[in-house]
Amino acid sequence: MKKRIIISAAAFALAAVVGVGIFVSWSGNEKEIQYLSASWSYNYSGIEELSVSSDLIALVKVSGIEDTVIEVGIPYTTFAVEVVTPVYNTVEGDRFTIYMTGGETEDKVVEIADDPLLQVGDEILVFCKENPDGTYQILSGSQGRLVYEDGKLNSLNAMDTRIAQANVYNNVKVANADAETLIAEIKGYVKAE
Repeated sequence: MKKRIIISAAAFALAAVVGVGIFVSWSGNEKEIQYLSASWSYNYSGIEELSVSSDLIALVKVSGIEDTVIEVGIPYTTFAVEVVTPVYNTVEGDRFTIYMTGGETEDKVVEIADDPLLQVGDEILVFCKENPDGTYQILSGSQGRLVYEDGKLNSLNAMDTRIAQANVYNNVKVANADAETLIAEIKGYVKAE
């Protein structure tokens, strides 16, 4: 199954040999995080371009992990999400799955450095493309997702310096944007399409 990102084999091999030495609690167990590098197929200029490039846009809540598979030594995880606020091509209460590179293995958690894995309970605004198998993929990793909290939206690079440093070319920078206002703006972009 062809995916929109290309994993840097050299970075993966280096990370596998060197290790990252960071441990987190994932499913109640302390596990090392191994970061992978990715070369995104496209760098979006901002929210408007992300919006018009999306097959689906919604504020969703992550409800669980459906599956994790390992292909050529790299885990891929499918997350179940539910639409809280529909924006484009969906309705409230819809459920769909998001496919991501990375996941939990027996001894570690593997994720792309600038695209951390979703967590159950996360509320995020996602800009997605549909995969041939009916799952969805967030556009260009962290570019296509904004974290929702207390009526505000923030891009991951505005919230986390490590993520910002992992992809200095990320043009989507949203800091403490009013969610209702930004969602209305996005609806205007996709309506004008």
